[in-house]
Order: sequence, then structure tokens, then C-alpha cells
Amino acid sequence: MLKHYPLLRSLALYRFMPFRFLLTAILFIMANIGLALQQYSIGHALDTLKHSQPETLFQHAVTDPLNPWFWFILLTSIALLRAIIQYLAGLSALTIGQQLLSILRERIFSQVQHLDVSWHWKHGLGEVLSRTTRDSDKLKEALINFWRQVFESSLVVAATVGLLCWYHPWLGLVPLVFIFLGLWILFKLTNQLVALDHQVAHAYEKVSDTLAESVNGVRVVKAFQLEDKLLQRFNHAVDTFIQHSIQTIRTSAKRLPIPQIIIACSYLWVIAFGAYLIGQNQLQVGQFVAAVLMANLLVFRIESIGQVLHIFADARSSATRIWQMLDEQSAILDAPQPVSIQYQDGLNIKLDNVSFQDKTTQKYILKQCHVEFRAGEIVTIVGKTGSGKTTLMNLLNRFIDPTEGNVLIGSDQYGWTNIKDLSLIELRYLVQIIPQENFFFSGTLADNLRIAKQDATEQEMREALHLASASELLQRLEHGLDTLIGDKGVTLSGGQKQRIALARSILKNSPILALDDSTSALDSTTEKQVLQRLSALSENTHHLKKTIIINSNKQTTIALSDRIIVLDQGQIIAQGTHLELVQHCPFYRELMGFQLQQQEIEA
Repeated sequence: MLKHYPLLRSLALYRFMPFRFLLTAILFIMANIGLALQQYSIGHALDTLKHSQPETLFQHAVTDPLNPWFWFILLTSIALLRAIIQYLAGLSALTIGQQLLSILRERIFSQVQHLDVSWHWKHGLGEVLSRTTRDSDKLKEALINFWRQVFESSLVVAATVGLLCWYHPWLGLVPLVFIFLGLWILFKLTNQLVALDHQVAHAYEKVSDTLAESVNGVRVVKAFQLEDKLLQRFNHAVDTFIQHSIQTIRTSAKRLPIPQIIIACSYLWVIAFGAYLIGQNQLQVGQFVAAVLMANLLVFRIESIGQVLHIFADARSSATRIWQMLDEQSAILDAPQPVSIQYQDGLNIKLDNVSFQDKTTQKYILKQCHVEFRAGEIVTIVGKTGSGKTTLMNLLNRFIDPTEGNVLIGSDQYGWTNIKDLSLIELRYLVQIIPQENFFFSGTLADNLRIAKQDATEQEMREALHLASASELLQRLEHGLDTLIGDKGVTLSGGQKQRIALARSILKNSPILALDDSTSALDSTTEKQVLQRLSALSENTHHLKKTIIINSNKQTTIALSDRIIVLDQGQIIAQGTHLELVQHCPFYRELMGFQLQQQEIEA
């Protein structure tokens, strides 16, 4: 039910701070009761002053309600007490606002972390940043102003109309009609502002995306001299954002005065009808002054609602986008009752008639693939660009799930288990995928290595770097393992990044290691050295036999492979050793022959 009302749904966040919520509500109620008493006291003070005698003016000033000084003292006391309460209420509301902002951002961050990889492929960084910053800030402002409108303006309106009706029914009922008419127009305007804010938000995301791309792709920008082009693109995105923002402001500025004028008519009514009641001896002068002051306060409060409704319109749009993200369900769900898998020497993994269909294009990227990867062997997957090699890799640790068929893990000795029955934590420990483009966090080399194993010793890290042929790199770093490698490893070359990424995966010691073209930046000698060490590691009786799966068309990799899988247009058309495939697979001969020609040209 509340899914259709995202702003109301956001109010449920107050449940995380019930005591402060209740305290703030009580403080606002007290502050506004005090405001109504102030207006009432002014009227009584004037009426008692009119009928008092000079010689008795200072007699029993504190205790006699017929003495005007009693009302002036009471008025002053109420004003001072109300100021203190108002300060405490505002401070409490601001504190709640910051806590709500923190909760919102934590929930958005947590949601982004738990959503599957395919969601991240479809949504840009600008969208995530917009939800975390602009949309969260706007929703926080609305939730803070919620107090002002519900516990301040609404109470003032109720108390003011109540007192006016107490003086005379028509004195309060007619302004109430004007108020409802003005608010109805304001709410109609709000719907238009929500639609306009969607355009503003989309333009803001374009600004964030352009900025993020220019920073993340700084090397490409410099290499292709794209500075001026990106600057023009960024300026265009900013100009579009400003135009939509101005359009929203103009729409608000044009139409807000209409309901405000209607509401202001209630003030004129109180003055005119109040004067008539005085002439009919149905209203005293002090009551008339109090009524005028209350009507003025009423108009001021309702006009402020118009400004706040603009904030609510923006927040409603922002809340819709935030809850859309928070309601997203990951396509990759953890097993409800995960099982544990048994293994001793190593683990096998196999695709059992697996097909994968792209939901966007409805095209099958993989078709009925059946292949087993066994412990202790190096298997290389070859194929043309777009043949489905990376998609096959992503199936192994459930970055994506197959459309048809199953991915099984285990062995004939201990039995086979569907990887969907394992917890994601266990599966991604068992199957470690190293992508071609690796990510490094800002920090030291040791910090990035310990992502794989938090309690890794210095000796373990050095051994992993040695196996990844990165010992020479470590020696060249001024502070060794404590060297800061910069944001995303900006101080490292492509080959250095790949070797450190390999070392990080080796340190994790997963039984299944999948290299998704993750040695592409290594020279042939270094690549051969790395693969030979990994192969020796698998055969070493002191270590677990590893299942090594490599996506690569490089001759160095193929030469060290125990078996080669040939993919073409999403289908496994052949598998075997290099010599077997050269003899029996024309497609493989064509693929390798073309590659050899390219290598000869490059040489």
C-alpha cells in the first residue's frame, strides 16, 4: 500500500529513533500551544487595561486576572518559555534530520553492495551518486520540514481557527474555507513540480556521469586529447540542468501567488467582519486585536506551507527514485538453506547443458554448453571476440545465473552440488575470478593484498607476489608492502596491476582459479613464468590441487594448457589438446593461424 506513497513511506524511518521522535513532537506541540496562548493573552491584556482604574493598576498585579499587568507578565513568561522550547524543538528536529540522512545513505550503500553485477552493468555511477547525495538531501529536508508543517503550522491553524470560532463562528469558518481552497490549488501545483523535478534529477545524473567518466578515464582523455570535447559535453549537461531547474522555479513563482492571494482574503475577512462585530457590540476591542493578530499569523503560516510544498514536491520525486533503488531485488539470491561442500585434494566444476540469454536483446550468448573443469589441470577457453568466453566465466561464481541448465561443483567421489545451493560467501571463496580490468582501493599494497586474506602475514604476501612474478616489482617500491599505490592503483602499470591481482587471488588460496584474460598485459616471458608457477603449485603435495581456467587466445597460455575449449557463437564446438585441435578442428586452425599472422606482424 505505502509503495505508492514514497514520501509517507519515508516517514517510517522515524521508527529507528522513537524516543527522539516523541520528544520532538511534544516540544513542537508545547511551542504552538504557547503561541496560541500569547495571542489570547494580548486580547485579554488590552480588554482589562481598558476597564482598569489607574489607582488599582499595580495592586495584586501578579495574582489578579482582572489586572492588565497579570496578563502582561503572563504574556512575557509564555514568550520566554516558548522561545526556549522552540529552540530545543528545532535543534531536536535538525538532529533527527542528520540521523535520517545517515540511515538513508547507509541503506542505499548497503543495497548497492548487495545488488548483483548485472544491475551495476545497467546503472551508471552518476545514478548511484545522485541517489546518495541530491535525492537523500532533498528527502532529509522534507522530513525535517514535516515537523514544521504537522506539529507547527497545522497546530497553529487549528488553534487560530478554534479561537476565532470561539469569538464568533463565522469569524473562523469563512477563513477555513479560504484555507482549504488555497491548499487544494497548492497540492495541484505540487503534482506539476514533481514531474519537473524528474527532469531536473535526470539532468543532474548526466552531470554526475560526465564528471565520473572524465575522472575515471583520465588516461584515455589525455591520450586522445578529449579535454575540450569533454568540457563542452560537461558544460552542455550543466546548462541542461540549470535550464530545467529554472523552469521549475519559474513554474513555482508564477503559480504560488494565486493560492497565497486566496488565503490572504481570510485576513481581510477577519478585519472586516471583526469591525462589524464591534459595531454590533458582539466583540470587544481586545478580542478584535487578538483576532487580527491570529489571522495575520494564520496567513503567514499558510504562505509558508506553499514554500514547503515545493520542498515536498522535490522530495516526493527523490523519494520515488530512492525507494525504486531500495526495492530492487538482486537477480542473484543467496541459498535459503545453504549446504557445505566436501573436498580433499581439489574441486571440479562443470556446466551441465548451460544456456544463457540476454534479457535485453533476447539473444542467446551461450547455447547448451556441457564441459567439466577438473582439479589439477589448466584449461584454456579460446574463441573470437563475442563468442561468450567472459559470460561463461561469470557463470562460475554466480555473477550471473544460467537461463537453462546448471553449474555443478564437486567430484565423482563426494558427489556434485548445484552452485545455487551454496552460500554466495562460500562459492566465491571456492571460485575466484580475476577479471582483465582489476580494481585497487586507495591504500597500501599490503592493504590491497589483505582483501583476500585479512590476517595474511608479510611472508605469505611475499610468497604470493613471488608466484605472480611480482617480487621484482616489490623490490622497486620505495616502502615495499607499505607503499601507497594511489586511487585505483594509479601509480601502477597495466602489467603490474595484473600481477598484483594474481597475487591477491593466490593469497586467497581458492581451489578454483579463473583468469578472465587477466594476463593480457603481461609479456610472453612473464606470463609463461606465472603459469608455470601456478601449474607447479597445483602439483605440489603441500598445496590443494587447483582447477585453473583461463580465457585467452595467447599462444603462451595455450602451450601450457592441458586442455583447450573452443567456443564459437556461444557453443562449444571442440575440446582437446593443442595438437588434437590442430588436426581435427578447422575453426581452431583458422583462429590460431590468424593469431600467428598478427603476432608475426607485431613482431
